[in-house]
Amino acid sequence: MKAFEIMNPNVVTVRADTSVETIAGLLIQHNIGGVPVVDQQRRVLGIVTERDLFVKDKGIPFSAVKIPTMFKRWVNPRQLDEIYEAARQHTAADVMTSDVICVNSNEDAEEVAWLMVQANLKRIPVLRDGRLIGIIARGDILRQLARKNATDNELALV
Repeated sequence: MKAFEIMNPNVVTVRADTSVETIAGLLIQHNIGGVPVVDQQRRVLGIVTERDLFVKDKGIPFSAVKIPTMFKRWVNPRQLDEIYEAARQHTAADVMTSDVICVNSNEDAEEVAWLMVQANLKRIPVLRDGRLIGIIARGDILRQLARKNATDNELALV
């Protein structure tokens, strides 16, 4: 089975200049955990996930100290209202992860699943000729597993 056979071709995407506020709305509206950031030719520039929009701990370089960060700046969690207001000025380009792991549409689905496990990915964009054509999420892999098990069980009953 190939990546294009299990991917979701209906990918919600954003542009680099899409506001963080709009991205948060899309994640909620579509009940998804991330959106690829694409250019006009649908080349993947990055990805914005829920994690990118949430307070996370980052280490100070050359130190074991961890400090909360949001939108690539140090924050005091008691100032979240202020931070959220300032976030309205941020765009996908400000918060996206640029080093995105993608797969080719003809990649074996088993290899995609293995890559997702190894890299601890929840979703992976699928490309054809360098352009986004779909996305595979962990749920897509699980659906295939459930389908295979159902088919195997049906064959055992025959």
